[in-house]
Amino acid sequence: MWWLIPIAVVGVGKVIYDLANEPARINSTQKTVLETNLGRLSVQLRSQRGRKIAILGQPGAGKSSLLKGMTSGVIDPLPIIGAQTDATNWSIDPDCSLLSKHREYIFTDVPGYDTESHPTDVFTSLFPWDQFDAFIFVLRGKLHQADEIIYKYVARQGKKVFLARSFSESLSEPDRAAVDSDLRVRFSVSPHTKFFFFSNRTGEGVVDIYHAIQQDAET
Repeated sequence: MWWLIPIAVVGVGKVIYDLANEPARINSTQKTVLETNLGRLSVQLRSQRGRKIAILGQPGAGKSSLLKGMTSGVIDPLPIIGAQTDATNWSIDPDCSLLSKHREYIFTDVPGYDTESHPTDVFTSLFPWDQFDAFIFVLRGKLHQADEIIYKYVARQGKKVFLARSFSESLSEPDRAAVDSDLRVRFSVSPHTKFFFFSNRTGEGVVDIYHAIQQDAET
């Protein structure tokens, strides 16, 4: 019977190991706060009437300030604007505001992607792309691979996309022409698609984007 002892010890050891690691296995299947909020976003969008518009871009691109400027601050709730790189955060609070209402529009000020707290792959797999009527894609500075990945998902929807370059006050006319040309090639954008340059600091182009949204809604 002595040969049964090692087997028994191994069996007990496995049970202890499984019990010790059970919480880890359970936790690995639980949704993160970001994933929970993306699920909430999908549910909330289905219950809303009005034209639904998502504002996308890297952290610090100026999305929240653009939304506040376009609506002259007449929006509920107001977008969160802070000194940090990206004040909009869906990875901490499972009850955070996901939609902002302005007249007949429902805006979603999406957190900047391609960060540790807001990974690009979570957005590509869980963001409710098909529930939006239009997208504002905000860019700032050098393009990253994540920008191209996200834009592909946006373009697949066949919806109106407003391409907008922020911090335009720092760009000369030749710079703007180069940016316009480069983005059209990188994103395979039609030459008939208008590209917006705007500045939250000077106000340049902000109203133009809003008017373009209105015109698109009327067509």
